[in-house]
Amino acid sequence: MTDETTRVAAVAMHSDMGAWAANLAAVENWCRRARERGAEFALFPEECITGSLNKSDLDLAAAREIVRAAEAETRFRLEALCRELEMTVVVGTIESAGDRFANSALVVGPTGYLATYTKLHLPNADEKAWFVAGERFPVVTSQGWTFGVGICYDLRFPEIFRTAAQHGADFFLLPVGGSGGGSGPGQVQYHKQLAMQLMPARAVDNALYIFYANQAGASGNAHFPGFTLVVDPQGALVDEYLAGEGMTVTEVSRAAIARARRSGCYTAAETRPEIYAGARRVGG
Repeated sequence: MTDETTRVAAVAMHSDMGAWAANLAAVENWCRRARERGAEFALFPEECITGSLNKSDLDLAAAREIVRAAEAETRFRLEALCRELEMTVVVGTIESAGDRFANSALVVGPTGYLATYTKLHLPNADEKAWFVAGERFPVVTSQGWTFGVGICYDLRFPEIFRTAAQHGADFFLLPVGGSGGGSGPGQVQYHKQLAMQLMPARAVDNALYIFYANQAGASGNAHFPGFTLVVDPQGALVDEYLAGEGMTVTEVSRAAIARARRSGCYTAAETRPEIYAGARRVGG
């Protein structure tokens, strides 16, 4: 890699429900495989460390024991791994949040822990019963590159991507734990279609690479399609892995980002929030 390029791995990993130690070991193994292919950044799915506990038969007390045990080890282990490999990782997990939980992504780099992003938008009654919504949106710089993080349903909210771009992001990392739509090839196509309705526009408007990584396989009461997608700043699908456990490693280029930002399609610098803030409904 040079100052002008880097490589980002997107990993469609299977997580065993509640088996945080085994899942963390799998994350470490995937990181080593990604580093062997030149990746300096790695993206893992939503709720990757703990498993999607909200999609299981576990009660809150049992889930809380798993979450607390995972919290005691995960950050330390990721920090050691990232120092050793000189990598930055974004890994989904569930954290404690008072009487409920937080659906979060840990961001760790070679210098240590960098940030936690907690899912801002909760899509259904199940998630709202389990989780508190996030209240902060960190834009992170590591290893000379800047990026934003969202989780799954956050893809539907364009302001997250725009804000990341306005704060200098080069790419955007999206951990996903999307299930539903059956199983097998049809499920993959169902979720890919949902993502590709939105990802190209988010990328083009904001001159960002966008990386998507969904969980793989059956876990608890859910089946996950297991795939990755990568869209470049021109909105083109430039990499994908379909389906099950697997990984893509994709080069990110500052030159491609710069070209996109010179185009008339890049609108992140053209917003007029003062006008929108003053909008009023008029007429009958």
